[in-house]
Amino acid sequence: MAVIVGARYRTKTSSNYASVAAAEMAAESAVNLAIATALAATPEQAVNFPLRCRLPGGERATITVEEETGKIDLNTASSAALTRFFTALTGDQSRGIRIASEIVAFRSPKAQATPATKPAESRFTTVMQLDQIDGMSPRLFRTALRHVTVRSGRPEPDMEAASPATLRLLNVQPKQTLGKRGLPAGGSITIRADISASDGTRFIREALVSLEGGNGRPFVIREWRRGDIDPSSARQERTQGAAHACLRLRDATSS
Repeated sequence: MAVIVGARYRTKTSSNYASVAAAEMAAESAVNLAIATALAATPEQAVNFPLRCRLPGGERATITVEEETGKIDLNTASSAALTRFFTALTGDQSRGIRIASEIVAFRSPKAQATPATKPAESRFTTVMQLDQIDGMSPRLFRTALRHVTVRSGRPEPDMEAASPATLRLLNVQPKQTLGKRGLPAGGSITIRADISASDGTRFIREALVSLEGGNGRPFVIREWRRGDIDPSSARQERTQGAAHACLRLRDATSS
C-alpha cells in the first residue's frame, strides 16, 4: 500500500513540475509576443495594454506594461519621495523614514581607504538589491518591487505613467482619461505576463525591457524576474469572459 501511495505521490509531483514548467514557458512566450506585437504595430494598429488573450496551448494570458518613469527610482528619488512611499507601504511613518534614510546612505559615495583615490560611487544596479537595506523584511521587499526602479532617473515618479496600483498606494487620484496605454516610444518598461493554465497552474514572468537598445537593436531585455500573484487579478479574469487568440492579435498588427 505504501509503495502505491508513494508512486502516486511521485507521479503527481512530476505532473505539477511539468505544469509549472509549461506555464513558465508560456509566460516567456507571452512577453516576447508582446514585444514583437508592439514593435511591429503602426500608430493606427497600436496594441493597448493590459492585453488579455489566449495562447496556442490554451493558457490565458494577461499582459501588462509598466513604465519605469512611473516608479520610485532607488538611485534618484528624493528623500521625501522615498519617505512617502515607504510610509504608505508600511503604514508606519517612523519606519518609512528609517528605510528612506538607509536607501540614501546605500547610494551615497563611499570613502576609500586612501585620500589619493576618488570616492567610489555606490548605486543600485537592480531593484533586487533592495533586500540589502536594513529594516526590509521579505514581505515588504516583495511588495515594493513592482513600484520601484533603477532606470527612470527621476526625483519623483511621473504620475501619468504610474500604474493604478502605484497611484492607489500614493493616494493619487488618476485622471479621468487614464485608461489603456500602448508602449512608449523609448525608455524602459516592465512587461508582466500572468499565465493561467487550464489545470489551474499560475505563473507570472516579468521582463525589464529597454526600448531603442542601442547599437542598432530595437530593444534589450535587461532582467527576467518571477512575479507574485496579484489577488485582484483572479477576480478581474473571471469577469473578462472568453479571450481572443494571442496570435490573431499579433497577425492583425503585422498585416
